[in-house]
Amino acid sequence: MRTLLVTSIAAIAILAAAAATSVASQPAPATFEQCAMLLPQGKIYTFEITGSVDTTAQAATLSGELSVSDGTQVDRSDESAAFGQCVARLLR
Repeated sequence: MRTLLVTSIAAIAILAAAAATSVASQPAPATFEQCAMLLPQGKIYTFEITGSVDTTAQAATLSGELSVSDGTQVDRSDESAAFGQCVARLLR
């Protein structure tokens, strides 16, 4: 039983390390078009970015919001999560 547990933990650690290396080695997107490729095909999406920059402190602070819609009232946040993360990397 212990051997199975240790083997399972080791296998999970190896898979996690491989996945982290794979993600880290992917180049960062350079354009919104590249990020748009992460959205499901067959729909028209609109997106809005609103934000502010607070320069009153020694280091500027950025805050904002990104919304993505396919024109319906259906929550599609799971479908657009990768797009949102991609756009956030572009803006940083």
